[in-house]
Amino acid sequence: MGKQDNSAGEILLDVRGLRKSFGAVAATQDVHLDVRAGEIHALIGPNGAGKSTLIAQICGEIRPDAGEIRLAGRSVTAMQPYERARLGLGRSFQITQLCQEYTALENVMLSLTVGPRTIFSVWSDPRRDAGLIERALGWLDEVGLAHRADVPVADLAHGERRQLELAVALAREPRLLLLDEPMAGMGPEESARMTRLLASMRERYGILLVEHDMDAVFALADRISVLVYGKLIFTGTCEEVRRHPEVRSAYLGDTVC
Repeated sequence: MGKQDNSAGEILLDVRGLRKSFGAVAATQDVHLDVRAGEIHALIGPNGAGKSTLIAQICGEIRPDAGEIRLAGRSVTAMQPYERARLGLGRSFQITQLCQEYTALENVMLSLTVGPRTIFSVWSDPRRDAGLIERALGWLDEVGLAHRADVPVADLAHGERRQLELAVALAREPRLLLLDEPMAGMGPEESARMTRLLASMRERYGILLVEHDMDAVFALADRISVLVYGKLIFTGTCEEVRRHPEVRSAYLGDTVC
């Protein structure tokens, strides 16, 4: 899959010198990372590398000990998660977080009711709003799930739930997507479907992709950053990462080269 040149893209996420320790354990150590508009930037590393802590700091769930996080040029280091979402940060989770008793359509509609362009009367029923239903169906169609609109989440296949979670995130009209292991638990066909979907979204969003599926990472990423024991040891293109001896030693091994 060809990669586009994003060198001149606007920097949507700019992480500068981020540090976080829990007692004697340094979870992130002076991390510098950026994501540009129209780019898929993958973050990889072994279990315990500090990826979850880094994500939590970017989203606002954990306050860093030092450093700065900027979204589209604005410092958000001290902002709450909902404030970052309003500025254009969308997120999917490693473990799917959806309303199990609601249908796929209702989950997206719920997301739309807290989106940046939606205002409702306290007396209205959003589920009967034709415009809202149409918008929600549009986002389901975007991820290839419109034909499953009326199916409860509990009855969706695992891969379909991941697609739905992406639709829920997109419905809030983010500029930057943080995707936490979107292929987790998927079989080969589901992973291939999600890979194609994410590739189709490249030009419209900046994406920070945290993923263990290296086939998907190498198929999608414009750049890859490698995190080991809280430190970013290398950032580069797919080929540069494949050939880097320290990365191969710490994470990739010889099987992908």
